Amino acid sequence: MKSLSAIVLIVCSLIFITASAIAADDTPQIDPALELIHALGCKGCHMISADGGSLATDLTKIGSRMSAKQIKAQLIADPATRTTGFMPSYRSLPEKDLGRISEYLYTLP
Repeated sequence: MKSLSAIVLIVCSLIFITASAIAADDTPQIDPALELIHALGCKGCHMISADGGSLATDLTKIGSRMSAKQIKAQLIADPATRTTGFMPSYRSLPEKDLGRISEYLYTLP
């Protein structure tokens, strides 16, 4: 009887694991840069592709006005040196994350 219970438990576990894997595969993957943008709250002030705030510059087509390098420079700029606005500095972000965000914004249509 114990072996039958063990087999049932194993089969149920395999069904659950398989169903979880299938569900995970169906989940759309979010761009890591977009995840960072959400986590940092950028859309609280900036509009990106018709989504976000209107307190600051619309970033939808920022790549047509600035290079990825210029965008990154804006991300790490010291707020005290800004002549307008109140954007914080993201200098403390890892270089990889700064690159992801600036490249993502640069390539927006």
